[in-house]
Amino acid sequence: MSLWAIVPVKPLRRGKSRLSEILSEEERARLNHHLFSHTLDVLLQVNVISDILVVSRDTHVLTEAREKQVRTVTENGTPELNNALRRASLFSNVFAKEGVLIVPADLPMLTPQDVEDFVAQRIQPPMMLISPDRRRQGTNMLLINPADLITFSFGMDSFNIHCNLAAKKGAAVIVHENERISLDLDVPEDYDILRSASSLPVLT
Repeated sequence: MSLWAIVPVKPLRRGKSRLSEILSEEERARLNHHLFSHTLDVLLQVNVISDILVVSRDTHVLTEAREKQVRTVTENGTPELNNALRRASLFSNVFAKEGVLIVPADLPMLTPQDVEDFVAQRIQPPMMLISPDRRRQGTNMLLINPADLITFSFGMDSFNIHCNLAAKKGAAVIVHENERISLDLDVPEDYDILRSASSLPVLT
């Protein structure tokens, strides 16, 4: 078994900038730490994942990941998610014979069973398994096999872009719908939904 999970993590004090109108920098840092820790705790309970790789430029994130016996890659150069993921996937490609699973660290309702159910949908390569956000615009979870199947394109309309890229490579594209995976945290509206569902810590 050699399925690697890659978790990209922005510096804790810089992530979730679009929540700055409702949360202070300190509150956003605490929220980002909670989301990061939650993501690692979930993935560490998923038996089908052989290794977890955290990619970040935040030394505190990298240190905490290593304390949990998780592999790390230090993000260097210009901060850019897709470049960081490409470097991380190249690093893991030698070992990840069953592909790579990209898990953003902002899915507060994610459970180990959600990840297991997601991975269970995979088929023989070449293939891409994808879960969209609740707006069906972003990509909230992505599994590709082989690990270098596509160029990562997280950002605006990444769900459709990733689906088109995989289809152009002749890969099977499987869309997995899951309400908890679809609820990420980007804007104040997301924050209100998740707070009302008691899925976020009290920050004030």
